Amino acid sequence: MVEGLKELFLRFNYTDEKGFILNVPSLNNGEHLTLGFDNKRKEFNIHFTNDNITVPGAKRREFIFAMSAFRFFLFLKRFEVFYNQSIVNLILSSKTNLGKLKKYKFIVNTFVTSDEAEDKLIHKRKNGKHWKFRENFDWNLIADNFNYLEESDLNSDEVLIAYKYNKGHLSLQGFIYKFENLKSIYFIPIKRFNRFAKNMAIAMYNYLNAYPTEETLPFRQLMFERLKHPYLNKQEEKSLQS
Repeated sequence: MVEGLKELFLRFNYTDEKGFILNVPSLNNGEHLTLGFDNKRKEFNIHFTNDNITVPGAKRREFIFAMSAFRFFLFLKRFEVFYNQSIVNLILSSKTNLGKLKKYKFIVNTFVTSDEAEDKLIHKRKNGKHWKFRENFDWNLIADNFNYLEESDLNSDEVLIAYKYNKGHLSLQGFIYKFENLKSIYFIPIKRFNRFAKNMAIAMYNYLNAYPTEETLPFRQLMFERLKHPYLNKQEEKSLQS
């Protein structure tokens, strides 16, 4: 697993002529996923690039999503309002206290959320445009910083990941928030968070499907296969698969 992490990378760039581009590795060897904004065409797009194809002129890119700048930023603005309302409701409905959290014997790791974690974990090159895990990173810095939750771990306006130790394994339990302005502690169980994330994905899918275009069809098909919600009717399923 550690060796696999060392192969991960993020590469991003921006120029006035070409626009913004972000490359991340995909699950397929020799292939990466690109999110980009084309300044010339005023278009946002997502595509896969096959780095194994080296023949000049051969098709290396497979586009799964393309949308004009106006429609894309309109979508972001509308989705932002819905997302902000939903995440606030999720957090405020998850109020708890330190006693309850300690009762469940949650384990946290304060290193991965510390200011020094990024510098020690990530090697940045090309003026911060290329990120990769450091090959010489001492992974004991993470392993040695797992501890049972204490009040001193709860810094204001930070998020902690909560785990439980059982039969030699750590299992993810959820996320702990403390907000100074609210003077309260909040805990979102992982099941609730996953349900929230899926509902956000469904809302995104529904919006894109309400304004269907040929350029977004592959992305909508991909989302449909991942979500497959019962309320999607047979006619809609047929139209997406055709």
